[in-house]
Amino acid sequence: MPSDQHGGSGEDDWQGRTPQDAGEKGKMIARFQNGGHDITLFGGIKGLVRDGDDLRNELNQDHPDAIYIVLSREQIDGLSAFLKDPFELSMSDYEISYGLHLSVYGEVMTPPPIYIEAVKYAEENGKELKPLDVPEKEYSDFYVKNVKIFDLLRNSLRKRRVTRMEFGDTSPEDFVRRWEETMNRVKGLKRVEDYRLSYIEGKIREYLSSERGSTVFIITELEFYDQLKKFLSDGI
Repeated sequence: MPSDQHGGSGEDDWQGRTPQDAGEKGKMIARFQNGGHDITLFGGIKGLVRDGDDLRNELNQDHPDAIYIVLSREQIDGLSAFLKDPFELSMSDYEISYGLHLSVYGEVMTPPPIYIEAVKYAEENGKELKPLDVPEKEYSDFYVKNVKIFDLLRNSLRKRRVTRMEFGDTSPEDFVRRWEETMNRVKGLKRVEDYRLSYIEGKIREYLSSERGSTVFIITELEFYDQLKKFLSDGI
């Protein structure tokens, strides 16, 4: 998605290090430099325990000054409350189907381990998790305006077919990308995801413009990893 370039540092300020994409155990990691900031982008698969373990190891190794995460403030607060007093979580039909497909590749948990490990690390090390995702009310307002009745009907009718669908995937990363492609065939939902991506890019730009720390660690679900890697590579 095109991004507003105001306040950017320019392509010459960005020096891409060798990305470690699809490295050991399929980890998705890329590293960049922006002025005085060393930036690590970590892409994890929602639900996969393996990726939560990988994230914890990376954070313990890097000890970043600042951590940005593709969650809303409300979601961060909710995960923090869950860690203090765990409660039973309800799951949608799509979430159950997603988890069943993903479990072929390893242990799956909810809430997603990449988010739980991020919140745990931040709280144990006195770090602030800076939210990158759209606030809940703003998200709800945009969703209501852009997801029409036909979109909801199409999404509902597709549930049973998706549960039985064979995605032809060969890895967890491949499955997630194929799953997202299937979900985004509903135009209204695609507009919502595009809006989220634009918002996330804007928050990264905003945070970096005033960031005092020298090392920044950005945590995203795999669904946005490729787009954010390009965003960071192209300059802001």
